[in-house]
Amino acid sequence: MRGTRILLIMAFVLFAIALVCSSCSSTDSQGANAKTTVYERVISTGTIRCGYVNVSVACDVDPQTGELTGTFPDIIREMAKNMGLEVEFVEEVGWGTMIAGLQTGRYDMMASPVWPNSSRVRQTTFSIPAYYSAIGVWVRPDEDRFTPAGGWAALNDPGVKIGALDGSTGETIAISQFPGAGLLTYPELANEGQIFLDVTTGKVDVFFEEPAKGAIFLENNPGQLKNIADEIPVKVFPNVFMLPGGEYRFKEMIDTALVELQNSGFVDRVLTAHEPAPGAYYRSALPYQSR
Repeated sequence: MRGTRILLIMAFVLFAIALVCSSCSSTDSQGANAKTTVYERVISTGTIRCGYVNVSVACDVDPQTGELTGTFPDIIREMAKNMGLEVEFVEEVGWGTMIAGLQTGRYDMMASPVWPNSSRVRQTTFSIPAYYSAIGVWVRPDEDRFTPAGGWAALNDPGVKIGALDGSTGETIAISQFPGAGLLTYPELANEGQIFLDVTTGKVDVFFEEPAKGAIFLENNPGQLKNIADEIPVKVFPNVFMLPGGEYRFKEMIDTALVELQNSGFVDRVLTAHEPAPGAYYRSALPYQSR
């Protein structure tokens, strides 16, 4: 009887040891398989790796040196400095390929402005807006077919040809709001200046673009185009930083750093320094008011 009791006790002890070992092995396996988040990697390395699109005013790339200037590089550099981090601009991409780079981990965020939409949000995470862009309707000076009536309904006609960069928000606007119009798309690494020029020559009739870029074109081509949507934009978009999908701790860090710069007046000073014409960009409203 006593021997049987001893055997039962030993069996119980061995079972308990096996259970503990199994639990430890499972925990170790889960730890080994856990994916490091972008936030964890950034904090660990002290560096934010950025992809970018060459965008006039907002993110200009010097063709000789590769140096980035503009509103968004200025903002992300100041944000990183305040957080005790470094910024590394690792890859120039196009509108149609920028999401893939985030998904494969080639960079941690985009350092050029992105206009969020329903398609992009399914695959990425967005910061709060740094500022806003009103989208103009750029046409030739003698163009008189279009008015804001009915949400610019006259643009939705087969006789109207809209120019847009492949993968751009301008293309999305053309497809979603004016599906009845003709659409000519340009390679994603082409620049807006080419489409503005094609409007003047009649290759396309309309180009949807923000006033800041139109102002740059008109500096060198005065009187060649007009923005008929100056008072009633075809759309208004927030300019945001695009982050990998699901990286909410990283988003919280970026949002907090950005709010700090907005409240200090830094973002407004950056916009004033870079915008080609006063009021070319809409500022974010402060979430408070004085008495």
